[in-house]
Amino acid sequence: MSSIPEIRHRIKAVEDTRKITRAMYLISSAKMQKAMRMWEKNRAYFDRIREQMRFIITNTDAEVQNPYFEHRSANRAVYLVIAGDKGMCGSYNEDLLRLADRTIQEGRHDQVSVFTVGLMAYGHFAKLKMDPDVHYLHIAQNPNLPSARGIGLELCQMYERDLFDEAHIVFTNMGKGRIIRPEAMRILPILPEDFQCEEGASDCLVELEYVPSEKAALNALVPQHVIGLVYSACVQAFASEQSARMTAMDASTRNADEMLAKLKMEHNRARQSAITQELNEITSGASSVLAQ
Repeated sequence: MSSIPEIRHRIKAVEDTRKITRAMYLISSAKMQKAMRMWEKNRAYFDRIREQMRFIITNTDAEVQNPYFEHRSANRAVYLVIAGDKGMCGSYNEDLLRLADRTIQEGRHDQVSVFTVGLMAYGHFAKLKMDPDVHYLHIAQNPNLPSARGIGLELCQMYERDLFDEAHIVFTNMGKGRIIRPEAMRILPILPEDFQCEEGASDCLVELEYVPSEKAALNALVPQHVIGLVYSACVQAFASEQSARMTAMDASTRNADEMLAKLKMEHNRARQSAITQELNEITSGASSVLAQ
């Protein structure tokens, strides 16, 4: 049995750890709610852009002539992998990076470029001797529209210059009931079937005239569409990371509570044992005095 001072030291250490895990749980909860509010505010604008793009694509008599809709050889691909900057969030980063590895391998592209968001993604690919071509700093823990706009416009410009054939995002999506799962999504090129059976999209019964042309309208809408996808992926990944951290910290707090209960019981037993030993020593001493 451990000594009483040692048990007290362990109790103090576990209590300090519990305070940290509890605080991290509360901080992650607030960050997740903030991220979901950001995503909700952006969703209305993004859905409207998709609706306009869908209307142009489905109501244009001639085939859409736009570089973003061209079918290319798909031999050159860019993968934007969005992970976290730190751990302590369960298997969040491991599941995401495992999907990224599998998606890249199954793509069988002749040329692969990796863009990373988050230090965990950068370190993962660096270990695999696949140093990321571009690494975006300070976005994983602070997703915002200006950063997403920079990434989206850079991808669009590279696509226009024919530097790659496809662009994919690998991120973690948080669905209903706070269920998180890693996903891989193609963002370029944009295919007409991507807009089929679009939920919540309304078709206009009147013929619209786009000035100066449908092509010009698409040229303006497509970058905003890509920016919206990147921003949504960054926000969803951030919210998923915070949700995973909440789960991990809640489990750690419960484990600390169980450990404290055991340590306190062990402390009480040690105290009782010490008191019993002292009483036995006093009794033995008294008996020796009376015997003399």
